[in-house]
Formats: sequence, C-alpha cells, structure tokens
Amino acid sequence: MKFVDVIIPLAVEGVFTYVVPEILEEKIREGVLVIVPFVGNKKYTGLVCRVHSEKPLGYEAKVLEDLAEEDISFSALHLRFLEWVAAYYMALPGDVLRAALPIIFRLESFTDITLTEEDIDFTDLTENEQAFVRFLRKGEYTALREAEKYLKIRNGWRLVKSLLNKGYLQVRETIDEAFKEKTEKWIKWARNFNEAELNRVLDRLKRAPVQYQMLCKWIETGEEEMEKHRFLTEGGGSAAILKALCDKNILAQEERVVSRLDVVPVQEQVCHALSVIQQQAFQQIQYHFRVKECVLLQGVTSSGKTEIYIHLIREYIARGKQVLYMLPEIALTVQIIKRLRRVFGDTIGIYHSGMPDQVRAELWKKQCSTDPYPVVLGVRSSVFLPFQKLGLIIVDEEHDSSYKQKEPSPRYQGRDAAIMLAKMHRAKVLLGSATPSFETYYNIKNGKYGYVSLTSRYGDILMPEIQFADVAEYRRKKQMKGSFSPLLYREMKQVLEEGKQVILFQNRRGYSAYMQCDACGATLKCDHCDVSMTYYKQRDILSCRYCGSIKKPEELCGECGKGHYRLRTPGTEKIEEEVVRLFPGVRVARMDMEAMNSRAKYQSVIDDFEQGKTQVLVGTQMVSKGLDFENVKLVGVMDADSMVNFPDFRAEERAYEMLMQVSGRSGRKGQRGLVVIQTADLQNRIYKLLFRQDYATFYAELAEERQNFAYPPFCRLISVEIRHKEVVALRSMANQLASRLREQLGKRVCGPAVPEVGRIGGMYRLQIIIKIEQGASFSKVKAFLKQELAGLQKGKGFSGFRMICDVDPG
Repeated sequence: MKFVDVIIPLAVEGVFTYVVPEILEEKIREGVLVIVPFVGNKKYTGLVCRVHSEKPLGYEAKVLEDLAEEDISFSALHLRFLEWVAAYYMALPGDVLRAALPIIFRLESFTDITLTEEDIDFTDLTENEQAFVRFLRKGEYTALREAEKYLKIRNGWRLVKSLLNKGYLQVRETIDEAFKEKTEKWIKWARNFNEAELNRVLDRLKRAPVQYQMLCKWIETGEEEMEKHRFLTEGGGSAAILKALCDKNILAQEERVVSRLDVVPVQEQVCHALSVIQQQAFQQIQYHFRVKECVLLQGVTSSGKTEIYIHLIREYIARGKQVLYMLPEIALTVQIIKRLRRVFGDTIGIYHSGMPDQVRAELWKKQCSTDPYPVVLGVRSSVFLPFQKLGLIIVDEEHDSSYKQKEPSPRYQGRDAAIMLAKMHRAKVLLGSATPSFETYYNIKNGKYGYVSLTSRYGDILMPEIQFADVAEYRRKKQMKGSFSPLLYREMKQVLEEGKQVILFQNRRGYSAYMQCDACGATLKCDHCDVSMTYYKQRDILSCRYCGSIKKPEELCGECGKGHYRLRTPGTEKIEEEVVRLFPGVRVARMDMEAMNSRAKYQSVIDDFEQGKTQVLVGTQMVSKGLDFENVKLVGVMDADSMVNFPDFRAEERAYEMLMQVSGRSGRKGQRGLVVIQTADLQNRIYKLLFRQDYATFYAELAEERQNFAYPPFCRLISVEIRHKEVVALRSMANQLASRLREQLGKRVCGPAVPEVGRIGGMYRLQIIIKIEQGASFSKVKAFLKQELAGLQKGKGFSGFRMICDVDPG
C-alpha cells in the first residue's frame, strides 16, 4: 500500500498522510497537486511532498481522492525551496504553499445543498429558515454561497446545521474547477465551395438581403476564417444574421482555445551597444561570477544599469538558461516592460499580484510546460514560480523595503529568498542599486559578494544639484505659499516656463495626514487602531491606513467638546490641489495607492507624463523608484523630516535611500537637474551626507552605531509580536514569554515593548526582539523559540492570543 504526505494550503502545523488508491498509484509522485478530504467532508487541493509505504501510527489515514492539476507539478528543487522558506522564516508549510500557488490552483470544496423528501412544517421554522427553504428546490443542488448571496446573509452554515438537524436538508461537498481555458469563437466556411456553388448560394440569399450583404462583405475580405467579434464588426450585422447563415450550412462557428498571456508581435530586436564604462562593468560582473555566487552592481541613478541587465539576460538566454528579473513594485513594471519587449519580444513573461488570477495561473502552467518563458519579470512573489533551467536572478533596487513581506505569513525577504533559490539552482545573482542595503554592503566589505560600481551617469550627465529650503525660517517670516517654500515655488515657475517637467514627492497619501483639535491638541484617531486617520477630500472621508475602517469627518473635538478639528500635514491630494491653484493651466497628475487603483491607470499616468501631456507629477514613494522621464528638470521633496525622524533603527538608512532615489529622477537627459528638499532641520546629519552624495561615508558613519548597539547587519533579529484584545492579559503573557526566553537567551532578549502602533484592528500589541550575534547558532535559537511558543499555546488561558514571529524584520 502506498501513502503520501500532503501539504494543505491552510494555517495548520505539519503535513498530513493519506492512502493512495490503486487506480492513482502510477500517477502519484512528489510535487503533484491532489484533492484530499480534510476536517469533516471538506476537500482541499494539497501538494504531495513525500511518497512512502509507512502506515501512520495512532489513526486511520483517509484516502486521497484525485489529482487536481495534471499540468502542474513541483520539482524536487522547488519543494526544497518551499521547505527552506517555511523553516527559515518560521512559517507554516500551508502558509508558504498559499503564497506560492495562484488562488485558482488552491481549490477548496464548496457546500451544495438540496431539500430532502420530508414534508416541511413551516411553523417549526424561524423566518430566516423559511426564506432559506423557499429558495431551494427538491432534487436540485444549489451552492450554499449562492443562497447566501441571494438572501444577503453572511453565515448560512448556521441555518444549514439547524435544517439538517430537522431533516429538511441534504448536503454534499464538490470541487469547482476554477481554472478554465480561455476560448474564442471563429467563423469559417462550413465547407469548400467552388465558384458555381457559391454563386448559387448568393442567388438564393437575395431574398434575405441582410444575410446576402453580410456574406458579400465576408467574401470581399478574402479571408478563410475570422474571429467572431471582428467578423460581426466588419460585416456590420448581428449575431442573429450570422446564426441564420450557420443554420443554412454556409458558415460555421468554431471554438478555439487562446492564451490569456500577452502576445507581442515579433519585431526587430533593439539592443543598444554598451558604453566603454558599461562594458567594463559588464566584464567585471562576468569575472566575479566565475568565483562568486552573488554580485552587487552599485550604480548612481541613470548610470545605465538596466542596459547591462539586458546584455546579461541575452547572454544567459543564449546558453539555454532562464532568467528572473525582480522589481520591488508593480508600478515599476510599466516602463521596464516596454523596454524589455523591444529587445526580447514575446519571450518575456510578466508576473505580479495585480494580474487577474486566471492570467497568473496560465503563466504557471506555461512555466511547467516544455515551452516556458526564458525571461520572467516579476515582484517578490515571482520567486515561487517553477523554474526548470534557472541561470540568473537580477534583483533591481535590492535595497527596497517592498521586497519584505509583512502580512500575511510567510514574512519572507524577497531578495534573500532569491539568493537562496539561485544557490539551489546553482545560478548567479546580480543585485542592483544606487544605495545598497546595509546587509548587502556588509557582505561586500566581508568579501562574500562581488562588487562592481558605476560612478557616473550615462553620457557623462552631471548628477542633480541639491538645494535645501529652510521651511522653519520661511514660516517664521510668513513667506510660505501653502506647502511651498519661496525657493521651490520660484524654481517650479522657471522650470515650467522652460517647458520642462516637475516631480513633487510627498510620502503621505490623502488630503491631510491627520485632524487635530485647535483647543486641546487631540488628534482624531481610528476606533480600532492607535493611529490618526487620514482625510481624503475627494471622498470626504477619514480612513485608517492600517485596518481600512472609514468614517465621516467630525467638526467638534470628541475629547474636550470645545475645540474644532483642523487639517494638519498635507498629503498628495492637498499638494495636487495647491499646484493647480498656484500654477493655473498646468496639467497635474497624482501617483499614489489611492489614485493608482488599476494597471491601466498606472499606464495612463506614466504615458501622459512621458509624452509631455502632464507637466507636474505628484506622488508618494512610487515616483522615487526606477522611473525614467527625460524631460524632468526639477524634483521637489515636500517634507523630508517625517522620514528622518521615524522611530526605527533603519529610519536614517531608509530616508537616505528614498531621497537619493527620488533625486535621481531629475536631469536624466540633457541639462543638469535640480532637487529642492524642504526641511525644518537643516543641521541633521542625513542632509549633510546626502549633499555629499557619498554612500561609503554614509555607511561607515551609521554602521559604527549599528555595531555598538548590536543591530543588523552586525547581528540577526527575530521579532515576536503578541496580540490580544485585553491589554492586561497581553502584558502578563508577554512578560511570561520574555522571562522564559531570558532563561536560555539572557541579554539577547529585548522587551516586551509597545511597537510603533500599539493597537491595530482592536488588538493590542507588544513586541519582543531577540538579537542573535554573529557566531551563535541561528537555527538553534529558532528551534528553542518555537518550542517555547508551542509550550505557551498548550497551556491554560492561551485562547484569544496571537503570536507572530518575524525573522529578519524589515
């Protein structure tokens, strides 16, 4: 008898053993997706991670039901990678599988219900039960979710249980086939007509002039077949007329399977020659790859890193290898897709969370096929794609915090996971950045990674000039024009008069970051989170950026009852409004998560700015990353202090990276650009280091502090967050856990302490940080931590608590 261990994509510990029926024994192997029963009659798609003949002890194994997707399978390397992610990031195997698989392949059973033959006593039923029963038909199964939708109820299962107990319902569990191939209808001749036969057909149709006209237009095209929508559009007729021609056996309809993936016409491939400096960098990368697994390409903004990436990709494709090109955010893919497709045509696949589920699933199937894409452009989740001959991974903007998954589990670092994936495939990794992360630069200093630098912009264009506007002094003299200093206003006016473009960076969404009482100073906070709510003027609502709850703005203060709430700290919506007021006739666009609610919107805003239809682009950190606009001469940073003064040991590093990146959008072609940074703290060391544009000095100065206080990259961190609705119970549990950890780990344990936001979604939070010095066994610390958490969870009084482990928190 054959058994299999299966990972089920649910937040449950471990794997589950099932019996393989004889009929499936030849088809079952490690890495295939199967349908298994789990918890009662529920059925789920699971991943076979082991095939064996060991009968489980202590319980009777259930029988595996069927294969789920014969075209999808995980290689041994792919399985090893998933296991590594789960082990390293202390995640449940089911959570990792949920992150890896498109939702369409994670089929779950759905409850179908029907009425039994029993006579129904309506006096025995509640009002809701009566409505539920009347919706159903005897002998016809109906999906429970359809009944819930029609009757507008949330938890129909309670009604089902009650009616089951009364003998009025019958239930079954079915698996829906979520992935369906896309089809199109095509029109063709029903048979081959010779000229004489065709003339007779036309003669007969003269009595039906609309059918005659449609057929004549079809003959005029000279085509033997045509897609149905185009046929009707060009033929100028209706589907009814077409049906009549098909019924007369003149034309025929045929359904064909088509791809949802973008099909790009094969065009002449355009690949620019590298400059002398780029060629030297390219050769240095190749040299380092002979002895190093990972190389950092540190190049100032607009130095031509992407062109080097393209030449490397071409080299690896020529070797028959696959390449994964990673970017931190979907927004960056819009411009880079165009550029890569001019070189690689339809050989490049795109993968990110903004794609429809069916398209993501189809790309997965293609990557498992015998004809996969040789190049995939994707965000952090693309590390979970199946690769057959992976040779190179490019991680662009490797420093970016978006590579770190924060919610939900698994909380993995996309850059680090990519490096491990490459190691398993014996592939190479190229990290690219103008401002590398401290962890990467530390590995350079230690000789672990190779290092190549580009210190000048392509075409010897000068780096932008940086000027600082002292807003504290301007406010004292009452010279501010709303959010704009006289310096920024003057430079904007001059640049716009020259016909050039401006980018304004404000790292806050909405119209106002918060509302504050003008009498007592209280801020209007979310009811569920310890955080102020953002005001959105266009929708006239307040919204919480953590839990998403919304409410109408209030006028009178809820704390003192006397003062009025005033808008404080402008967001992108307010900046956009001020630009329109200060510069009449200038076209302005906004790029933030509120405005960019679809890929089409991204595309539209970027295209308009590229073509000069928009003169000013206002945005959050989206505008700071990887975008290339040749006509931008000025970048304005509206409020730099909010980034520098953030309560996090990485705040200065992140602020420096962000300001350098957004500065790099200015003056990328032609004339030297200008950056105006508005600040009320001119003496801050970050601004002085930024002005020098010397990353090595910046790293040396901050790294010394990190080492003195034991922070990464000089140690490893594990964050343990505990959540509960009652703050007293939370403190008790957190102190208990911290004490148990200190018994073995001593001073490595810091806390418990209240994190940046002490309550989210009605749950209070406390955080314990474990610092593991170099040389100590990271795996042993994780094993001990896991053991202690398991002990707490088995104890009395644990109900209601949530424990969240975050390895290498970002």
